[in-house]
Amino acid sequence: MLALAFSFILSLAVSAQDQMPPQGQGERGPRPEMRQGGDRQQMTPEVRAERLAKQLDLTADQKAQVQALYEKQNADRQKKLAEAKTTGEDMRAKFEAERKAQDAELEKIIGPEKMKKLQDMRAERMKQRGENGPRPQQNEVK
Repeated sequence: MLALAFSFILSLAVSAQDQMPPQGQGERGPRPEMRQGGDRQQMTPEVRAERLAKQLDLTADQKAQVQALYEKQNADRQKKLAEAKTTGEDMRAKFEAERKAQDAELEKIIGPEKMKKLQDMRAERMKQRGENGPRPQQNEVK
């Protein structure tokens, strides 16, 4: 009797695991707003722009400009990653300088008040990430 109860519970656990979709996927497969980026999924420029528009109450024109900027940034980033033959430190410095330039472009579109709000949101996200431990290190490109 005990063996029968144990096998029933075990079959329920196995059945439940079979029904769980993989992370980043819905019932119908990968979510279209996400794309694979190395070890992790990344939001598409469209989704990023939509999210920022909602968070900062951007106009339709600002949202379109932000989306165009994100698309340009993605293309530039992909190109740079394909060409990357530098060490990790050089790459980090390069990306940091690029991020500052991108933030300056974004601030021209959304204005200083909304840029400040975005920077505050980023700082909060980094604080939360720090509480959850550091992110796993990506393999350095050599």
